[in-house]
Amino acid sequence: MKRNAVVNWAEYLLFRGALFKLRLLPYAWGKWLLIKLFMWIGYGIGIRRYVADQNLERAFDGMDVQKRRELLKQVYHNLGLTSAELYLQPENKLINSISFQGREHMDNALALGRGAILATAHFGNWEAARVLPLFGIPLAVVTKKQHNPLFENYNSTLRQKHGLKLIDYESGLKDIMRWLDKNGVVAILTDQNAGEAGLVMDFLGSPASHWKGVAKISLRKGVPIVPGFTLRTPKGGILMCFEPMIHHPGLDCDEDGIRKVTEEVNAVIENYVRKWPEQWFWVHKRWLPEFYLKK
Repeated sequence: MKRNAVVNWAEYLLFRGALFKLRLLPYAWGKWLLIKLFMWIGYGIGIRRYVADQNLERAFDGMDVQKRRELLKQVYHNLGLTSAELYLQPENKLINSISFQGREHMDNALALGRGAILATAHFGNWEAARVLPLFGIPLAVVTKKQHNPLFENYNSTLRQKHGLKLIDYESGLKDIMRWLDKNGVVAILTDQNAGEAGLVMDFLGSPASHWKGVAKISLRKGVPIVPGFTLRTPKGGILMCFEPMIHHPGLDCDEDGIRKVTEEVNAVIENYVRKWPEQWFWVHKRWLPEFYLKK
């Protein structure tokens, strides 16, 4: 076997071995331990902590250092909890924890018969959206393949357990359009850095690169956009929040139209992040590269 294959198998077997041991414990204990691991390794050792701290400093100018530290701890706690709910939690427990807010907005969008784009973000427990097909929402998710194909296969199986369809980001436009033509819902994570190909405009007060794809599909095909997020509740549940649809069938698919739609989607994401900053994925480089080079 090539070295890459050996490394892939070594990583995967270590992961499955650790998962096996954690699953021997009662869920509450396994969850506690996994969260502690995220805190010790992520926050304690500092994996991506410096990036997250820079991001918080940029987004919340004037926040004191101690408050940022406490917020960072909550961010890593949320990441650990999300992993526990994906890999350890019994599925019936997750399903029973789901409630909805604004479900009528998704229903109204699908009533147009053009499908819908679920514009979402790495927020709360975004992995919990995999159970939406059980609640009558025909969902497909655009994903990027992981470097390790063994992890990719394992996670794909978990995500598709309840009828979720996965669409490969690299070659998925035709699959996206086919799913929308069936009046399905396509979830797209819209909070990542789009790089040089993106539309540069402010995010939380500073320039960032935004993906244009959601706005382009919406304007070219008349597909409504429904912003939606998996918000954690104080009692430990998952609240599926849908916001009013963004739909401009008379707007041209030009630079101005794309900017207008992207700004509207962006404003909804910003609102959620500002209200519940501990639930957003602060550990990725969201803003323009020069911000991080200066530090």
